[in-house]
Amino acid sequence: MTSTQDLSVCLSDVHLSAAHCKPAPVPATAPSTAPATAQGPLERHIVVLGAGVVGLTSALVLARRGYRVEVVARELPGVSDASQDWASPWAGANWTPFVTDPRICAWEVEGLRRLEELIPTGLAMKLPVRRFAASEAGLLGHWYEKVVKNYRRLEPSACPPNAVGVAYDSVSVNAPYYTQWLQAQCAGLGVTFARREVSSLGSLHGPGVLAIVNATGLGAGTLADVADPLVEPIRGQVVLVRAPTRTCTMDASNAALGPTRSTYVIPRPNSGEHVICGGCYEVGSTERVPSRDMTRSILAECLKHHPELATTGEGIDGVDIVRECVGFRPSRKGGPRLERDDDTLKGKCTVVHAYGIGPAGFQASWGMAAEVAAHVADVVTELA
Repeated sequence: MTSTQDLSVCLSDVHLSAAHCKPAPVPATAPSTAPATAQGPLERHIVVLGAGVVGLTSALVLARRGYRVEVVARELPGVSDASQDWASPWAGANWTPFVTDPRICAWEVEGLRRLEELIPTGLAMKLPVRRFAASEAGLLGHWYEKVVKNYRRLEPSACPPNAVGVAYDSVSVNAPYYTQWLQAQCAGLGVTFARREVSSLGSLHGPGVLAIVNATGLGAGTLADVADPLVEPIRGQVVLVRAPTRTCTMDASNAALGPTRSTYVIPRPNSGEHVICGGCYEVGSTERVPSRDMTRSILAECLKHHPELATTGEGIDGVDIVRECVGFRPSRKGGPRLERDDDTLKGKCTVVHAYGIGPAGFQASWGMAAEVAAHVADVVTELA
């Protein structure tokens, strides 16, 4: 295998440094996502705890609706990019449904529409996808058939052995640049940012705080006044390679590799031909060091779908590896938590919890943020 650097432990899917790619110009404003739909009470403000994709998107939606917003976070885009303690900047960040829960599906539909609006800016790109599963159940009842463009069922000859498959047009973003864009959009609307450790939601309450949005991901398990026992990490190991791949493959059909394994190939926009090759889905694992054996296994499976990944020779040894990475998807047993909570800080302010979405943060974040804003609006109405 050809490698541009030694084995590196980094967060989740990839680490993109300035030496390897240059971003497209970031638009000053979003397309049709920008207009505010309501006005909030400017004399009081919202505190968003967490600056991952859910926290930042929630802050942006709230700011566009006229609220004063402060984001408090241990990690911030562009500042904490090498940390393994948060996931958003390094996610695969392509749109692929994982569940059939109607509420989450609605979030994902909203996310697809918002991300598609960014394609003309260069911040997102259209991405042709092939998706494979061991059975029809793995294709989730085809619920997104009328949501995406160019959806079609694949013939058996176009699928791996004993698998079923579909193809469609999706979208992806370059996660680090996208989170930085979200932060810039927030700042442009007056959102303030404070980088610090927080041990409890109660420590954020103060004069004028209307509500606190808890978007801490795995951190919800360690906040003293939340201590959610259901949050759990899902370990992911990927290999970032350089190759001229222009299509995405999501293959969950190879059950022989074990229930935690899957194969995916995700090109990243504006990245200098960087491609994410994965991966694994190890629930509860906290092992931070990449496994070289797993790297070779990942590449062997990805090459079956995309032989063009080998750019400097034959097979695995011909793959130009940029980096091997491990990170932790912020999941929650039983599903994400997005709800209003008037009890945790009773008599002080309302909490809106928004965490535990696991691997679907980028595609669900806009829908989740809209629901967060609806809860905040209810609080305002009750106080009026």
